Amino acid sequence: MADYVTTFSQPAAATIPNYVGHLANYAAMLNEESKEEVRSAVPSEHHRVFDELCRIEKCNQDKRERAELNDRVKQNVMKFRANDLARDLYNVEKAGDVAQAVRENLLDAEDIDEIQVEYLVASMLAKDSLAWLYGDPGCYKSFVALDLAASVALGVGVGFAGAATQQGPALYVAAEGSAGMSKRKRAWEAMAGRSLSGQFTFLTMAIRITEEPFLRELIAVCRDLRPAIVVIDTQSRVTPGLEENGSVMSTYVDAVNALRMETGACVLTLHHTTKGTDVLRGHGSLYGAADTVLYLAKTTGAGSECRYAKLSVKKQKDDRDDFFWNIRLRVQHFCGGPGDGEHDPTRCSSLVPVSADWAEVLTAQAAAIDRVLLIVRQLEPMQSITTARITELADLPESTARAALKTCCDQGELERTGRGKSTAYIRPAAKIDDHSAGSASFRQPS
Repeated sequence: MADYVTTFSQPAAATIPNYVGHLANYAAMLNEESKEEVRSAVPSEHHRVFDELCRIEKCNQDKRERAELNDRVKQNVMKFRANDLARDLYNVEKAGDVAQAVRENLLDAEDIDEIQVEYLVASMLAKDSLAWLYGDPGCYKSFVALDLAASVALGVGVGFAGAATQQGPALYVAAEGSAGMSKRKRAWEAMAGRSLSGQFTFLTMAIRITEEPFLRELIAVCRDLRPAIVVIDTQSRVTPGLEENGSVMSTYVDAVNALRMETGACVLTLHHTTKGTDVLRGHGSLYGAADTVLYLAKTTGAGSECRYAKLSVKKQKDDRDDFFWNIRLRVQHFCGGPGDGEHDPTRCSSLVPVSADWAEVLTAQAAAIDRVLLIVRQLEPMQSITTARITELADLPESTARAALKTCCDQGELERTGRGKSTAYIRPAAKIDDHSAGSASFRQPS
């Protein structure tokens, strides 16, 4: 401002009007304090002219600002009108699409017979579906899931179930780590005598599927691979930070459903039980959204020479839900032999699921019941025992121990009390029997 005033200082008499006018124009843009400083540079005889020119310029400036504001308002109004028009046109278009879609999907009662469930794995997994395979930790879920996906990838029957498959590429999201996948994959190929290369893809990261960027990229990958089955191993590893028992789990359902809709694949999620039960862990929206729910449980203890498991259908939305398959986990070597140097067979073998011999399964199951009964019949009247204690003493998987305890309750050997973690089993006081008390194989429970 000082430079501006200096420029017009000591003006010639002929230029006084222009001088005052320039200062007035300038002062009209300033605050009152700065305006007075400019006014002091004007000769006193011109103060009235200066003030009048300031007022006129201020009015003109206000008019210009109002005009500019009006122009901006008009432009914004036009933008809003254009947006409203575009929104109306979009809604009309979508309404037309919806109306067309609704009418295209109207079927006469006779025509509905043409729509049938198309199974990817007979009686087990359907195309274009959501499925969960769950069980206790360490119950061989990953081995069974890999077997199902590999059987689909090559279009071969699922050996442990004698179930036919429809061939299609497989994508396995190994979110729990890929270290053991190489051995499992090579053992399966050795069992089948065929390579999975070109038909089976592993995604070896814990992709956060409920977050939009990750889901978008996973869908893009699936558009390229066009998988018939997508295995997510496990749900908890791809949903970090989400409360499993909260309604927020619906975001996971939305994510896998979006994946299903984009691919038409069977999206198979591996998950766990609620501790101490055989119930699918987490919010009820998971079970409600599932087309298929499969439960896998060990049927032999850790010390057993043979490993057995039982796969049961807990839910099948469009078919029977009373199927089950007994599975034996067999050690499969995939190397050619010792070769030169020392040979560690554990580095070139893994477990593969195969069909179980019924006689062996029944023997193992009967042995489990007998073990539990031997322990139960040593209890004093009204003495209680927990599932964990039975599991420890009988050397049985928790799921097998629970099944045996249920049988004991059905037979009147025990009475169940409490719920959840507080569940216990009591030997009834009125129970009278002449069973021999004691067994060299088991110590007295405490």
